[in-house]
Amino acid sequence: MSTGVTIALALALGAGWFGFPGLLWDVAWHRTIGRDSFFSPPHVLMYTGVAVNGLVSAWALFWGRRRHGAPAGLLLGGVGVLVAVAGAALDEWWHANVGKDVNLWSPPHLVGLAGAVLIVLGLAFALAAHTRYSLEPRRWVPRVILLCAFADLVHKAMVALDHYTLDAWGRTPDFYPFLLALFLPAILVTAVRALGPGAATATAAVFAVEHSVILLVLLAVGMRIPTFTPIPILPAVAIDLVVAAFPMPRTSSLAPLFAGLAFSLVTYAQEGAWMAWSVGRPWELARVVAAVPGVTLTAMASAWVGWVVGALLAGTATGRGAPSAFGSPARARAAVAMALVLVAGGLVGAYRPSRREPPARLAALGLAAGTRFDYRDAVFWEALLPDGWREPGAHHAYQEAIIDGRGIPIGPAWCARDEGALERELATRRVALAING
Repeated sequence: MSTGVTIALALALGAGWFGFPGLLWDVAWHRTIGRDSFFSPPHVLMYTGVAVNGLVSAWALFWGRRRHGAPAGLLLGGVGVLVAVAGAALDEWWHANVGKDVNLWSPPHLVGLAGAVLIVLGLAFALAAHTRYSLEPRRWVPRVILLCAFADLVHKAMVALDHYTLDAWGRTPDFYPFLLALFLPAILVTAVRALGPGAATATAAVFAVEHSVILLVLLAVGMRIPTFTPIPILPAVAIDLVVAAFPMPRTSSLAPLFAGLAFSLVTYAQEGAWMAWSVGRPWELARVVAAVPGVTLTAMASAWVGWVVGALLAGTATGRGAPSAFGSPARARAAVAMALVLVAGGLVGAYRPSRREPPARLAALGLAAGTRFDYRDAVFWEALLPDGWREPGAHHAYQEAIIDGRGIPIGPAWCARDEGALERELATRRVALAING
């Protein structure tokens, strides 16, 4: 193994991990302090990881591939860097020209998240090609690093859940399990296919430990942390058990389908129990029954994609490439093409266009006036104020938010330096609230 490639991979993997605490810190920063500049500390941490990976990818492209045999996975990571940088630039443009984001599901954020996923995948393939860990079963360091990479992908999937992660109260029995089924089986089955039995459970456990430690650190320094995300350990155990007990050969494409089925059933049981007993908002049985078929098919397709990606990783780790995992180059190309079709279909299925609802009254939504709330409950949902709003006269401010049965402050609020100033200023100001109109 080339020492130069080893050093480059170590730098890229170490810096790439910054995204794990960086994303959680960024959410906590928004909830505690509010929206900040492009160069807020969490952003700097995340962009440092992206920048280091960009430098490593540039080295691989212009020098490492030719002189040191740097693996092609670093180039895939470079594509991810370009996508992430494009997402960051688009995000700044979006804020200036469209407005502040309601949640993470804005196009710039999703572009940046897609870039981060490509970086991790590129590093995983680069590590497999560089270490050839499959040729030496006792080579445990690359396997542990890959587990951490898969755990990072689980974390990014949880971030993509957006407000479902921020607040468990609004987790629905249809779209929320659909998103879990869309992302997690692919990651967990990739781990099993690339590393062997038990890797799905190990990936979920590594994620749980890292996630818990980061949240505890943020809590210790006074940050408002997001709700503890659903821990996919039980669904991961189900996947491992199905793959281990499946009577067909491990290379059979039927194994991931049964793994996806097991994931769906265990996830519904786990999350349904959590919503009923811990959150106190049990899911309606009729909605669960209606959603289970679609969620199960999604989980099966996701698991099959993971089976393909894991096979590619396993083939890369042996040095024999994709044909060794699928039997022939033609089968490998067909499997990859089908996986790409399923990925595209899943992304299309996840699209939920915004609907403009008719105007509503406060009583219809069950809203009530409040005089006291923690200001940190409002800093994330800043309204879009027009220029000149400090001038006398009437001004209109627009705000978007997701309201799903939770007691959060919404609507007009006025802040002042102290209570005396607040009373004086409120005496000369009037505010009104119009919903969807």
